[in-house]
Amino acid sequence: MSWLERLKVKLGVVDPDVDEPVEAGAAATAGSGRARGERPPLDGLEPASQQSLDDALAARERGDLVEMRRLLEELDRGKGLRLVLRAAAALEAGDESTVEALLPKVRAEEPAWRLPLQLASVLEDAVRARELRARAERAEAPKWALAWSRALSPEADEQRRGLVELLAADPALARTVAARDLAIEGAVADGDASDRYAAFAHGRQCLRRFGPALVLQLIDRAGAPR
Repeated sequence: MSWLERLKVKLGVVDPDVDEPVEAGAAATAGSGRARGERPPLDGLEPASQQSLDDALAARERGDLVEMRRLLEELDRGKGLRLVLRAAAALEAGDESTVEALLPKVRAEEPAWRLPLQLASVLEDAVRARELRARAERAEAPKWALAWSRALSPEADEQRRGLVELLAADPALARTVAARDLAIEGAVADGDASDRYAAFAHGRQCLRRFGPALVLQLIDRAGAPR
């Protein structure tokens, strides 16, 4: 990961949990031995996991919670959405030792505003969603992220406010949200907002598939970031 990509992760512009596509050259040599000039593998080091977060969520959707937890543990990098979902799955399973071990890392997640806003965007409880947005605002969430979360609210007044704020803060993202999330007739997604949209929307979709109520229980237990 380059310094620019690391900076984008820090700012919440890209999501480190989005699985990176395999490059064409790498795909062509996969299964045919090492690429030209590639060093041989070091003894005693395990190869990187070929599983993805989507595989873990698919296991959950078919009811295989044991496999889901195994995959989440394998995928966990010590931060990000994989960590959060691993902790939430442990909470669901009553695995208190794992929950207690992971809570400090959940509390320390950066940027601290991203998870509350993603969660607020998929909760049906409008009151809790507003509380989460307030928490994100205290954590200095950028205006575009707060506005986007409001624009997805089921409350008409809150959604209207969010759309107005998003148009002012980030017109390109506003066009993209109008096209992709709200399906407003005539709206067209703007390529200039692709990174920001992918970062937020990927996490939001994963939370929806996993079950936002469980993640809400987890962050309530973790408390405010320290």
